[in-house]
Amino acid sequence: MGSAAGGIELDIFQAARAGDCALLARLLQNGADLNACDRWDSIPLYYACLAGHDDAVRMLLEAGAVCDDSTFEGERCYRAALNLGIRRILCEYESRPRPLRPLPLAPFPAALRSAFLACPANRVGADSTPTSSTDAAGADQLWPAPPDITLYVQGRPIEAHRVILAARSPYFRTKLATEWRNRKEVTFSSSHSLSFKLMHGLVDFFYSDRCEVPAEDLEDLARICKACKCKGILEMVNRLISHKRRREELDRQYSQKPFVLQGRSMDRAADRLPSALRRILHDSLANSREEDLHNNELLETCGTSKYNDLADVCIKVDDRIFRCHQLILTLRSEYFKTRLSRRTDFLHSNGGELPLLEEHDVSAEAFEKMLEYVYTDELDHLGDDPLSLAEELFDIASRYLLFPLKRVVADLLLPHLHLDRVSSAELCRWLMLSDIYDVAKVREHCLDIIDCNFEAFAESREFRAFASDASVTVWRRRVTNECAS
Repeated sequence: MGSAAGGIELDIFQAARAGDCALLARLLQNGADLNACDRWDSIPLYYACLAGHDDAVRMLLEAGAVCDDSTFEGERCYRAALNLGIRRILCEYESRPRPLRPLPLAPFPAALRSAFLACPANRVGADSTPTSSTDAAGADQLWPAPPDITLYVQGRPIEAHRVILAARSPYFRTKLATEWRNRKEVTFSSSHSLSFKLMHGLVDFFYSDRCEVPAEDLEDLARICKACKCKGILEMVNRLISHKRRREELDRQYSQKPFVLQGRSMDRAADRLPSALRRILHDSLANSREEDLHNNELLETCGTSKYNDLADVCIKVDDRIFRCHQLILTLRSEYFKTRLSRRTDFLHSNGGELPLLEEHDVSAEAFEKMLEYVYTDELDHLGDDPLSLAEELFDIASRYLLFPLKRVVADLLLPHLHLDRVSSAELCRWLMLSDIYDVAKVREHCLDIIDCNFEAFAESREFRAFASDASVTVWRRRVTNECAS
């Protein structure tokens, strides 16, 4: 909070708590983030509601403070309101059309939703226009991983990918592994009483962890979630139903706006999109290891349909066969999108049902870690030899055009790059590697350590032999810091 921006954020919490509208107006004009959270995960609007400052609440709402009744922040503000007057202001605001566009999705869910809406049938089914230019990218977004199943609800099609349906719904996973295993189309009879609009919205949520549902349709959506065995989504919808009923009891004239279902509002992280894809990845890797046990017949058995992981491509790395999903690889990496599109350099397997690619100059351990990031957007750890694995992952990130992976690896690597863990020579080596792989965070970290221990490094033979350019960079920085102080 020592920076100017931090001071502004601190002041906006104090101003909201005190109901100081003049200070609030100045802070907002100077660019204060009115939806910032403090150390207690509270936003300025929460404090204004808690203290009962009507004018401050109105000012924050008019300026765009988040008060969506389907979000954690909105629910908190409503419950913390000092009096019914504050609650009426919140209800009044909620009944208006939303003044701001919804917050953008994270890159991976946004790419998945783009793939869903790239299908012409799904774009027609959507109630709203695409949320970003990438949503309208067209069929090229899907190649080489077009939808592999079509659901017909009330006679209208919803095109989808088996891997997404299976990842998000136990019902779909069981059906796709049994009676729907070889089917390209599934028609739900009228006896199911399914709404096309709600099923379309639910599948949209499967892809992106977000969808909009009219308030009057929440009960019907709950029935669909129960039938699809989507326990986490069902619990979230039931909470919204209870919330809607409380609002109606408070104000019978209240007109509910659509609710926004968001994955981050689910109680258990295990029910959200990243965890769902992690389960699919876990099954695929387990099956990959099983195939590895039979590597004498590797190419002959690769890609058989005995597994239920819904893999549609195999990748050979060293002596391992990784069972993967073209949709995920295509959306995450332009390298894989291009390579899978060619369909000319697949290996031929005797009896295998899935296409087989081979990757060279990469270890199976590093490739598995790369898949963990591709499927889940995160890495848990760097294994027993973090320095070696990090170096290989930086190379993989550059090769496969997975540049955000570098930032994730850097965050895990930095705790290992300290003089009490590595030698000065190794630190100099990582300074060089940070330039090679263009990882600014690692470069700055190494320079900070060298800067703080410059005399020790300057006397080191490895540092003198490292490169004169690095020494000049550190020296200039050191002189600049001394002059500034």
